[in-house]
Amino acid sequence: MKIGQVLKEYRLHAGLTQTEMAAGLVSESFYSKVERGVHEINAELLIKILEAHNFDVIAFFQRVIKPVNSYFDIESKIIIAKNTKNLAMLDKIKKDLKNGGVRHSPIGLNFGWN
Repeated sequence: MKIGQVLKEYRLHAGLTQTEMAAGLVSESFYSKVERGVHEINAELLIKILEAHNFDVIAFFQRVIKPVNSYFDIESKIIIAKNTKNLAMLDKIKKDLKNGGVRHSPIGLNFGWN
């Protein structure tokens, strides 16, 4: 994944606006362009933004380098859909789960969608 994509994922997961995510360290406009891949951001500034929101910097870079499909990903999608009030996205997640997107949960989650 690209840095901008992961930043957006983290921001939506936290329920933050772009202005809040910029944390007064960069303008909302610049931050928006980083998310969209229009501008690049230097490592020092990126780390400051992540630390301003208590995001795990190492986990962030691991996500950039090696994205994984996990239960965290499903949870993230659900939280993002909830925070953005995206019912269509929630319906798609539900449909994917019903159609075998996740066969079982190793942590005993029961979505009640059988």
